[in-house]
Amino acid sequence: MMGKINFNKIIHEPVRLQIITYLAAGTKRTCSFSELQEKLGLSSGNLSVQLRRLEEAGYISITKKIKNRRPLTSVSLTPGGMEALQEYIAGMERIVRRFKDDFPQDGLEIGS
Repeated sequence: MMGKINFNKIIHEPVRLQIITYLAAGTKRTCSFSELQEKLGLSSGNLSVQLRRLEEAGYISITKKIKNRRPLTSVSLTPGGMEALQEYIAGMERIVRRFKDDFPQDGLEIGS
């Protein structure tokens, strides 16, 4: 019987999971607000709300500045955000491993 897995509810929400994963996938772990909006297909209002939640949790930092007389908002993944994402992924992998014996050998591969 599988014990209860306590997921990080901040990261577990699908839009926030996409945001933090997108940032983690980049080599600089930072991008502009407009890049996030475009790549994830989110409205500016929804993105703003989700970024605020991640910022309050300490998982991202938001920097606003003026570049060429235009506002530029940058979003960066913090070390705490990267750690939280890694813990979340490890939890998902534990769930898959628990059930792996129930499936044929050609099932889902973890950690390839």
